[in-house]
Amino acid sequence: MPFTQNLAPTFVKQPRRGLAQIANADGSSQKTVVTAGGNGSKVLSLYATSTDTSARDVQIAIVRSATTYILGTVSVPANSGNTNSAPTVDLLQTLASSPQLPAGMLPIDNDGQHFLFVESGDTLVVLALTTVTSGKIVSVHSDYGDL
Repeated sequence: MPFTQNLAPTFVKQPRRGLAQIANADGSSQKTVVTAGGNGSKVLSLYATSTDTSARDVQIAIVRSATTYILGTVSVPANSGNTNSAPTVDLLQTLASSPQLPAGMLPIDNDGQHFLFVESGDTLVVLALTTVTSGKIVSVHSDYGDL
């Protein structure tokens, strides 16, 4: 069968906001930030903030059919986005510029922003590699859209 090209552009049909919080009680459990729509989803942004007084390594992964596929790990500094001296962490941009990922693994859209596609049935998850300090929270925010 010859290759057929999709000549019709595909746009986000349903904008969504994914939110997850990692607390002390979560330990290193996976927290779902994005659940792909029926035709898949395009993750436009993935940001982390923290009220923790210690830096935390946050792992980003895709789960498909109960199997976890790790994309990489990003350090979230203490109080990121919680104080003026520690900005919110752009997880996608940091991951894309990390030596952990081969160059070009995360595509760039027409706006010059990195993005990530997730297929129908996939979830995008995050987890802290060490337990968050008691009474503190690492929050992860995502803007994404169903295709």
